Amino acid sequence: MSQQEKRSPHLFVAIPIGVEVGMRLNAWAKSTFGESSFRRWTDPRDVHFTLKFLGSVEEERIAEINAALREALARETPFALELAGAAIFGLPEAPRVLFAEPASGSAGLSRLADATEEALAPLGFAREKRSFRAHLTLARQYAADAPVFEPAKLASAPALSVGIIDRAVLYRTHMNKSPMYEEVSSFPLFNTKDP
Repeated sequence: MSQQEKRSPHLFVAIPIGVEVGMRLNAWAKSTFGESSFRRWTDPRDVHFTLKFLGSVEEERIAEINAALREALARETPFALELAGAAIFGLPEAPRVLFAEPASGSAGLSRLADATEEALAPLGFAREKRSFRAHLTLARQYAADAPVFEPAKLASAPALSVGIIDRAVLYRTHMNKSPMYEEVSSFPLFNTKDP
């Protein structure tokens, strides 16, 4: 790890989904489209829903980020999440990104993304201009020498239960490592509503 990475790690806030779900999605995507169809595959241990990318952040700011996220996310309610379906970003014949989508729970993920934005804006992290779209990146950069991508195969993505989403995580990126993401802090979601 470079001195720059130690002093200013690249950070993001996300919802982990677990290695087992990541492995099943990885196996489906590789068997459906071919292992050589995409240039970069997400390590199953790294599959997650990104809530907010923070970029390069000075190490000494992590404590204030943790405090803001802990307070904001403790007010959120755990929820069930299921996956069904896959989609792409980019051209249908040569996608930039292959991803899985939530069947249920996307409203909960949007709520967590909003809470994360609200918590970090006062610390100087600019709000995301694009609208939030919950997705799990499985692969990137369709290979130029691969057969023409067949969008119809996206419908064969498995329906999987992720279970109850009860925490968010602050991750640090380690480029050129596998897995690439290291958990820095975890933020439990507490149900503060009356039963």
